[in-house]
Amino acid sequence: MFATQFSGLSFLNNWRTKLTYFFITPMINLALLVLINMQYSNQFNWDVAISSIAIDAAVLALETFCSAVINDADLKIDFELIAKRPFSIRYWLSKCIVDIIIGCTLALINLFLLYLAGSPIVIIERALLMLPLLCIYGCVLGFVSWAISWQMNDPYFLENIFSSLAQLVSGVLVVISAYPEWLKAIALLFPFAEPVTYIKTGSANLMYSALITFIWFIIGILAYISQIKPVLAKGKHHY
Repeated sequence: MFATQFSGLSFLNNWRTKLTYFFITPMINLALLVLINMQYSNQFNWDVAISSIAIDAAVLALETFCSAVINDADLKIDFELIAKRPFSIRYWLSKCIVDIIIGCTLALINLFLLYLAGSPIVIIERALLMLPLLCIYGCVLGFVSWAISWQMNDPYFLENIFSSLAQLVSGVLVVISAYPEWLKAIALLFPFAEPVTYIKTGSANLMYSALITFIWFIIGILAYISQIKPVLAKGKHHY
């Protein structure tokens, strides 16, 4: 089951895409964020670099989950799933486990490189504690983005929005308490800010992020359930 899940991920097909997804892209994001931060702080902040890697792991888990279920939809597996066992624990859990492994792998590789570069071990330890949580949050938002966009012409519509907003709403550059009120309100609709705050400061309201994730999960479940009958009735997707 897991071997099938991994084999279905296109970016694991060769070493070039693996290098791009697990090293080049995270390091480019890290460099951009650190350089922007240095313009204001006039110093290199390890907490920004480490937080960037942690959020990249969550985003990769989100994107991988969404891509995996869309690939299944292309193969008509989703029709069989919703016709027989729409709430198959084996199916959905295997998706989550694979995505968490993928996200954690990205983070572990790059956190190790940052450790070799001299990053404070205490911040890395906090990131490692938050890593499984962030990847789970990524999986939940991946499910939500797929469920809502399931029958859109572009099934990646919401995933692209969530992925592009992740760095901003997590407060990687600046803790969200320093955001203007309107932007802070948007950031608090997502579960990433509190884990990032914990990575940076060692203290955060993690129960709040868990509650927000649960609300998103309920939204995803409702979107999924509401579309089962229409999808079965149509027998095809818009894309």
